[in-house]
Amino acid sequence: MKRHYRIAPGPIQMPSDAEIARYRDPRRLFYNYHRALHAMHRKPLYKDRKAFLALLLIVLLAWLLSDAADRRKEAGDAPPPSEQHVP
Repeated sequence: MKRHYRIAPGPIQMPSDAEIARYRDPRRLFYNYHRALHAMHRKPLYKDRKAFLALLLIVLLAWLLSDAADRRKEAGDAPPPSEQHVP
């Protein structure tokens, strides 16, 4: 349902009873209430297996990549030929 609002300076006109009744929608109110109610009781991240495993995989991958970069700096390895810059 698309609503059009008019914002203009001037006298404020109160909507008539017919206009107020037209915008009342108990089904939409009920839907919003249940959507808000279920959003509050969502499963925590650590109990949601798929989300927890995905997050764990991302963290492990980031940790392994940072560890490999640190080892490479400590060993003083030269970058691979594809990363070397020719003057």
